[in-house]
Amino acid sequence: MQGQINSNENARYNVKFILKVEKNPKKMIKKINVLSDIEILHVFDFEELQNEMSFQRTLSVMKEASKLKKKVKYVLGYCNYTFDLWIILHKKCAMENRSHRRNYLNDINRCYSKSFESMLEYKEEANFKRILNSLTINDVLYAIQNAERICEKNEIIYQKIKYSSYEYYKENPSLNLHEYIKDILQTVNIC
Repeated sequence: MQGQINSNENARYNVKFILKVEKNPKKMIKKINVLSDIEILHVFDFEELQNEMSFQRTLSVMKEASKLKKKVKYVLGYCNYTFDLWIILHKKCAMENRSHRRNYLNDINRCYSKSFESMLEYKEEANFKRILNSLTINDVLYAIQNAERICEKNEIIYQKIKYSSYEYYKENPSLNLHEYIKDILQTVNIC
């Protein structure tokens, strides 16, 4: 997405995304030197109801991590059931509840004209990067629109959970990742 934004003729600014894989927010925050205010979007899945305690534990650690450095704000970017929901939303609106992450595979194959035999194959780095690199700004805008439709439905039907100053829905599908992506695109004048 960084390349798409920076090459867009309407973009007011260039962006630089620094992607780090680190499950523990405290470890992440200790690794970075902060000179000015920054916001860290911690992206992770709310995978199953039985994992809600683990999800909430991460939220608590995010809040603690924010207190370690005053110029850092940790924000939640979650997908429920998995990040694969966000990938599918770039090509179709997926409003249906899923009982297992493997249930996304058919949609991924259909949406991206692939024939992955397993989620493991789809998640292989080269395959996953190929899918990500195929996405356009218009695909991202469509995913935001689809995510907003899910959120509108959830606001009517479900109760948001508030935990450790963060909010989420435990029902699936739900997500808030799109809110931050939309904010970035608005800031750079793309949407």
